[in-house]
Amino acid sequence: MNPEQLLSQLQPLRAPDPVGFWPMAPVWWLLLIAAALAAAVTVVWFVRRYKRAAYRREGLAWLRDLEARNADVHALSAALKATALKVYPPETVAGLSGTDWPQFLRSSCPKFDSTALTILTQTHAPNPSTPDSTDWQYARLWIQRHEVPRA
Repeated sequence: MNPEQLLSQLQPLRAPDPVGFWPMAPVWWLLLIAAALAAAVTVVWFVRRYKRAAYRREGLAWLRDLEARNADVHALSAALKATALKVYPPETVAGLSGTDWPQFLRSSCPKFDSTALTILTQTHAPNPSTPDSTDWQYARLWIQRHEVPRA
């Protein structure tokens, strides 16, 4: 027999089937489960954080409204006190007035200097002055940055 004849009878080479994605190896299942758990924990953490900060968003919206209406020091103090009552015990915050109220706000926010929100001492004065832009800025800063006590 002629070698050329033998070669012509050969079938073409078959390539092996490509390696499929399915079924996955056990290590890939473990990595997939770990990634899903990490994503779930991250989502739960963000949702809880978002819910915990809801009072801050409400307080900031209230302050924006008060500032737009050029509200007086009574309204500013009421907004700050209502916001503080959301996270601090009522017995700590509710009775504060005079110099104790701005002192409490300064002590609960490390970003404040010693003169921040001194206008709040005039809340019960006969003719209180109107808060200026610095007072509104400090009020916003307090709502954004005050330290929340651990429960």
